Amino acid sequence: MKKEETVLSTKPAPCRGCGFHYNCLCERIPALQSQVRIELLMHETEAMRASNTGRLLEAALPHCRRHIWQRKTPPAELLTLLADPAAQPYLVFPSETALPLDAVVTRHSSASYAKPLHFIIVDATWQQARKMLRQSPWLEDIPTVTLPDGLTTNYSLRRNQPTGSLCTCEVGIEILTAMHESENAGAVSHLFHEFIATFEADRNHVALSQPLSQSQQQ
Repeated sequence: MKKEETVLSTKPAPCRGCGFHYNCLCERIPALQSQVRIELLMHETEAMRASNTGRLLEAALPHCRRHIWQRKTPPAELLTLLADPAAQPYLVFPSETALPLDAVVTRHSSASYAKPLHFIIVDATWQQARKMLRQSPWLEDIPTVTLPDGLTTNYSLRRNQPTGSLCTCEVGIEILTAMHESENAGAVSHLFHEFIATFEADRNHVALSQPLSQSQQQ
């Protein structure tokens, strides 16, 4: 069944929560019980972009934190975490020395005593992300993990990104899956598709009469 749409001529004020004008996403954000720790290293310009998907992880997951990246001022809270001997941070980014995400999770699960894993996701365009890493020497000694091969993205809100690269929310979904939180991964995936539909409707000044169902996302 196709979702009903209404084109509005007058632009409503934006929602104070989600920022959308024609369709509010706030009531569709799940409050999940998750043990996964995600640290969003967000480029300072990302916080201003309506197309940012890191905020979906931040809103749905209890242990997801935002750290604003600035070239001359490293985020203090993240630096504190990186120096904490009781934590095990991993930078999620492809590199020659990156370990497979699944292997890291398996090794962590089998350890008799394991430090809490903290996954650092660079929340930026790929062009910005590479520059951020080059200009952040405090990240040089952090081990990196890479996602499985063959993943495809459903994110289409920006142009000129590498083919097959995932957006921030999709990276979070893969981490949740690898950490054996499949139900939470499904809930965030549902929210992600709701976000894409809401963004497109807002861009076209369209009010949607009902949220997406699971079948409409396929």
